Amino acid sequence: MGEIGGWMFQFIVLGISLAAPVGPIKLEMIKRGLRRGFWHSWLVGLGAVTADSFFMFCIFTGLTPFLKIGFVQIGMLSIGMLMLLFLGTTTIKGAAAQKKLLVIDGTTAQAPYWTGFILALMNPFNFVFWFGVYGGALQSLPDHYEIYMNGFLSCFILVGIVLWNLNIAFTVHFFRAIINEKIIRWLMVIAGFGLLGFAANLGIKLVNLLS
Repeated sequence: MGEIGGWMFQFIVLGISLAAPVGPIKLEMIKRGLRRGFWHSWLVGLGAVTADSFFMFCIFTGLTPFLKIGFVQIGMLSIGMLMLLFLGTTTIKGAAAQKKLLVIDGTTAQAPYWTGFILALMNPFNFVFWFGVYGGALQSLPDHYEIYMNGFLSCFILVGIVLWNLNIAFTVHFFRAIINEKIIRWLMVIAGFGLLGFAANLGIKLVNLLS
């Protein structure tokens, strides 16, 4: 059990390390958390974790070649780029709007879960990233482990990601309580341009793939 516990801890740390860098998902979580509170931020992260689970399943079961097909990558890049462009522009417009940004309610307007899911799923480079990191993690496990044990330990990568996303959602939710509307508007603008930057990156990759 000591050896298994060690691998569990290592995979949780790996999950936290994978989730820590600021990308389009984290920017969207921060934006939603600043505007609408904990649940909207958390649901974006939960949607992204669902997509991560899909990528892990594909790698674990050997479905990698399907996601490397040209037209599949083109479709994923196109949808991901358009989604980021939409989110970036609406975020900047929202920051410039006259209406109050600090809104707390119990609704799930603007589909935060599906936003996170699509952002993570429709980025083929997210899959490539998972293929490299998760594929390497599977190779590092002892050869005598059965496939069910490998699958069990893999779940702890997702545990690490969930823990980090909870940290982001809680931090942003409580942080918003001590800042004013003006600061939130500036943070929204920064997040919006960040999302547009990631959209431009996907656009460049799409052009290179088509050329």
